[in-house]
Amino acid sequence: MKMKNGLKRGAALSLTAAMVFSLAACGDAKDDGKKEETEKTANSADAKDSDKPYAGVKLKWALTDNAATGAETKEMVELIKEQTGIEIEFSIVPTAKAGEMDKVLVSLMAGDNIDIIGRTPLQLEEFNNAGVLEPLDELAKADGYDMETVYGGQTVKFDDKTYAMPAETDIWLTYYNKKIFDDAGVPYPEAEGWTWEKYVETAEKLTDADKGIYGSFLGDDPALEYVLASQSGISAYKEDGTANFDDPIYRENMEWLYSLGNDLKIQPSSIDLASGTHPYNEFLVNGNIGMWVCGGWVASTLSDQEKYPRDWQAGILPMPYPEGQKPSSLSITSCYAIPTTSSNKEAAFAAIKCICENKYTLGYGRVPAKVLTTEEARKYAEDSLVPSFKNDGITVEEIMTGWFDSDRDYVSEKIMGTADTVIGTIFTEEGALYGQGQQSLDDTMKKIQERANKAIEEATAK
Repeated sequence: MKMKNGLKRGAALSLTAAMVFSLAACGDAKDDGKKEETEKTANSADAKDSDKPYAGVKLKWALTDNAATGAETKEMVELIKEQTGIEIEFSIVPTAKAGEMDKVLVSLMAGDNIDIIGRTPLQLEEFNNAGVLEPLDELAKADGYDMETVYGGQTVKFDDKTYAMPAETDIWLTYYNKKIFDDAGVPYPEAEGWTWEKYVETAEKLTDADKGIYGSFLGDDPALEYVLASQSGISAYKEDGTANFDDPIYRENMEWLYSLGNDLKIQPSSIDLASGTHPYNEFLVNGNIGMWVCGGWVASTLSDQEKYPRDWQAGILPMPYPEGQKPSSLSITSCYAIPTTSSNKEAAFAAIKCICENKYTLGYGRVPAKVLTTEEARKYAEDSLVPSFKNDGITVEEIMTGWFDSDRDYVSEKIMGTADTVIGTIFTEEGALYGQGQQSLDDTMKKIQERANKAIEEATAK
């Protein structure tokens, strides 16, 4: 299994800030599906002479109830109909609980008719393993659509076939509280040379234990437990497919991450984080955190001061990177795919193409996965993003540096490969034991390596 997992841009770079639909679905009875297929085929044939190529065709989009009733989805449904003539219906199934199989996947494995699904590349790998995704290559060829050019190489591939197109990419940024910087007499950070070393140095200057102010907040996201390796281009797998967590950089990363709270005390300790006394969004709600490194979704939350009122200004700049390495940021992409059960795959391709090309134009504080020229990106930043942060004084240049830097590498925030989901859980479990002083660093890394290899072996044997 080979999956494309790195994001790297040329001169026309585009990225995005944050929102991945959680999708679910249920199907009709088989007889109803056959009836719908007949109707869709007829409608599609009748539409050949129409200015809208799929006028009257009905497709099913798998969504949670909340997503289906949201204003953004309503706008997108209207846009799809306006551009293609396609009418969208929803298949609604609740989000799976922890430990449960994705309910959309369950529906598709049962043969339910669904035409459109949206997931991250990591989630789509599970769908592909189950054999429920339709390759897009022939559909794109028939449509005359160059997916790789439009999306800058960010399409989702398995075994050299394309199974999904990206709509948006959640890019990690550094968010900072200008008031805390001002009170401490510390200059605002700059993107140039913004390394993890500089980040820690700055956080130490901001931290004031007597006032309950922490300079840093890095939560317990497993992505942070191997961030130095990810940003240094060190794979989680050896060439033979086994785990690579005995590489020294993973040990270095684990020790460094937990030292920030336990030793340097520039953020809450591992035990404090585990106790629940510090919410994951403390930066937003309490105003006592100098800097927070997190995904792009935070940007849209910051702009909503009615829901999250605050009496301080926020600033943004790119994610820190390891000293001596090329600047890079973590990212995760929201993509759209067509299930094999779709009864009108040509129309479904037209619909997901519309979603992926136009989702960002609806607003909601995001930028696209679709490639934009520098001029297009700047205009979008000026027209749609800067106004969202007018109270913070965030400039076009800051937005361009944070989200549209063509000289920066973008790497997956998730380990992607055999048993990747299980491995992420292993890091979280073993890292917590180390961070809370329940096992040594050597034992922690040994257990991660052994458990990861076992998970890979089990996954490979299936």
